Amino acid sequence: MSIAKIFSTLGNSQSLVPLAIKDSANIAGMTSASAVTSKEEARDRLIDEVGTGAVWLGAIPLYKKITDKTLFKIAGYDADYDVRNLNNEAVFEQTKKYAPTDKIKSKIEKIGENKKVFKGLNAAKFVISTGAALATYNIITDMKQKYTHNRIKNKLLKAQENEVKEKMSKTLNSLDIAKKDTNFTNISQVRTKKSDDNKTNFKGGFDVMLDPVKNMMVFDAGITGERLGKSRSPQEFMGYAIKEGGFWLFMYFLGEKIQNLFEHVADKKHNKNIGLDARVLEDENFKNSFADKSIETSLKEFETPKTDVELYEFLHKNPDNIVVKSAKQSDIIQTYKEPKKWYQIFSKPKDTGKIDTRKYINLDDVRTAHKNMAKLYQQFNESGQSVNEFFDGVRKLKRGSIIKNMGSTILALGVVLPGIMLADRLLKPNNKEFAVEKEIKTKIANGELC
Repeated sequence: MSIAKIFSTLGNSQSLVPLAIKDSANIAGMTSASAVTSKEEARDRLIDEVGTGAVWLGAIPLYKKITDKTLFKIAGYDADYDVRNLNNEAVFEQTKKYAPTDKIKSKIEKIGENKKVFKGLNAAKFVISTGAALATYNIITDMKQKYTHNRIKNKLLKAQENEVKEKMSKTLNSLDIAKKDTNFTNISQVRTKKSDDNKTNFKGGFDVMLDPVKNMMVFDAGITGERLGKSRSPQEFMGYAIKEGGFWLFMYFLGEKIQNLFEHVADKKHNKNIGLDARVLEDENFKNSFADKSIETSLKEFETPKTDVELYEFLHKNPDNIVVKSAKQSDIIQTYKEPKKWYQIFSKPKDTGKIDTRKYINLDDVRTAHKNMAKLYQQFNESGQSVNEFFDGVRKLKRGSIIKNMGSTILALGVVLPGIMLADRLLKPNNKEFAVEKEIKTKIANGELC
């Protein structure tokens, strides 16, 4: 993977990769903080966070894919067509006109004849995939809680049993009858075997709990609700409230704002616009277009005020325009890739370079890219620097902004947030012990568990 690809991926607010990295830091921090109070709590936290992370990152994409292969296939509609293209009738007609293949064009025509049905299918896909993902998380949570409860119960009962055995053995030895009476030994062996069997029986459930299950962040609100609703104690409820509140703040809201702040500073302090995708800024051909001034033609072609339909047509009719090329490079515009044959499992699909009209194009994002490009070119002309010196500075600022953004979020999720949760535990009286373990101890002492 190229440096440009790495920084572009890390700086992309729509990518799951930076989310996975941030979540991993959060898992490590939460588990470490829990280990300060209890090893059992740390184990419970690790299972919970890893299982939740697996669901959070992939379950919805998995269930959507299943829906695409079943519901949409049975109904005979192309699941790859973005329903947002139906919002503008004129743009929808353009998606038919510029369809990359005749087969895709015929499928789009069918969608146009039954728009309500297609919209209904997409709504059903969202409901089904989100509901199935939340159900998966609910099952994992129940299994985790059952595993933790059984593990702590068996451990405490075993400790209690060993204590009784030790006291009884001392008593029997003092009476010199320990060797004559084997009943106690036999009973304890049966009890030990039963305890071992309980542990073995749950091993399968533990494996299932840690099995990666796909998910998307769009149902994190549902996870938060289920976590709070299924809390086993006020201690756990407060911990989840702090964790989920901070997670939402740093993962979804502050990340993009911090990146925008760094870009604003680069623009105002260094007179360099770094709003373009890292893949564009790292591209040598893009840099050379500044040196030979060929970018001027592309910028001027784009400057004429255009309606959405006119801009959509422009994107198709001017594939060599640098703005259009950059939009494709940034994945604002997605190109059509020919489906692989059954024997091409390990090869990459062939990119035709044509725009895939099934995919949604945010035309405002294209306009913003043009605006950033024009401003960057103006700054280059005003800088008096060579193209190499100018782009070295731009790339350094872009990379630095992404690193600082990722670093600050990782620090917040992996250190600050777990620290707040730990402080809340330690500062409150009688709140250090793992509440679940404390409750089980009380029930065993009262004879409610055996």
